[in-house]
Amino acid sequence: MEVFQSLGAKVESLWRADNYNEEVFPSLAAEALKSADMPSKVSVWEIVEWTLKQNELPRQKDPAGRFGDPPITIFVAPRFYIDAYIWLNGTTAIHQHGFCGAFQVLLGSSIHSWYEFEPREKISSMLELGHMRLKLCELLKVGDVQPIRAGRQYIHALFHLDQPSVSLVIRTDKSPLYLPQFSYHRPTIAVDPFYEHETTSRKMQTIGALFQIKHPDADRMISELLSESDFHTSYLIMQTVNDWVGSDKIGHLFGIEDSNDQLGRFLDIVRSRHGDKADEIAAALRDATLSAELIRRRAVVSDPEQRFFLAILLNVEGRENVCRLISQRFPDDDPIDKILDWTFDLAQTRVVGMHIPNALGIADFDAFDLQILEYLLRGERDMVGKLSAELPSETEASLTEKVDRSTAKLRSSVVLGPLLT
Repeated sequence: MEVFQSLGAKVESLWRADNYNEEVFPSLAAEALKSADMPSKVSVWEIVEWTLKQNELPRQKDPAGRFGDPPITIFVAPRFYIDAYIWLNGTTAIHQHGFCGAFQVLLGSSIHSWYEFEPREKISSMLELGHMRLKLCELLKVGDVQPIRAGRQYIHALFHLDQPSVSLVIRTDKSPLYLPQFSYHRPTIAVDPFYEHETTSRKMQTIGALFQIKHPDADRMISELLSESDFHTSYLIMQTVNDWVGSDKIGHLFGIEDSNDQLGRFLDIVRSRHGDKADEIAAALRDATLSAELIRRRAVVSDPEQRFFLAILLNVEGRENVCRLISQRFPDDDPIDKILDWTFDLAQTRVVGMHIPNALGIADFDAFDLQILEYLLRGERDMVGKLSAELPSETEASLTEKVDRSTAKLRSSVVLGPLLT
């Protein structure tokens, strides 16, 4: 563990020579990590063993363990510190940073997504509306280093592919000019996740309790609260409601067979108070629900390649982005062939405890659907013409109907939808 003392001392000396200029710190920290080559010198298990043996650790910067499973502070200097983040769960929210520095992959691999956000409307100091765009998506492996720049110049998310994955981070404490440290909810919402209002927090917990006990007046009480709430609070309420609506633990809400109707009625109340802004909440909830469903599917799949495929679909949309990441991981294979193989395997994978026919989620997925998927991925424009040559007994009208039905089924799939966007 002396290597961390050496690394910390080097960074302190170099940064002091630059008068502690935060503008240069990300590149300085990144170069220090690259030259130190920590993955060749220390393992995560040495860090874990060291942590358990110390009578007194360096002052821990995140004692509650809110970011990491757990985060371990290894070195503390007056103006920066070095953490090891052990990740057991797959993903971090899309976020910016109220600090700067750099990180290096010590163990595992991750999908790294980098975004831009163009603000359109400032609702309050805690919430903004705008347009998000994916700038870059790449695979990070052991030894890779990324500078961390404060504020909106570095909005990103990491999805950790291996369990555990470990990141080494050299970082400042806070950069006041770059607060709040927004999190982003696709496609349009930026919100400060660290803002805490005791009354609002307690109301969200109370809403959860109403759902949990299936209180007969819950519908009325939540509706009345929404009818008087500001937009930020409305968003938090709808997030809470959406979490419970999508939960298998409590079944259908209030005796209504389609729980999405209940969500729609709450959104109508938001719309009556805040107008078209309700549509931005609805879009964010749809994205969150689809992501949560993909995470659930991934949790019941054990094959590493299928899990990799589902992780990609959680993070990027569109054939080109998906194929590019597959090619990074499997450079010797045709990415579309890999997608077709994984899709077929998911359709054959039965799942327990979920109300879906298979991990793909399509009950009647067959060879015809697989052929249509290949046509879509390869950009085939005349699918009916191609099929007519292979199935001469079928009429053009019949084939057109089958192609349209299969295409709609594939595009509406939770798994394949992001791929075909």
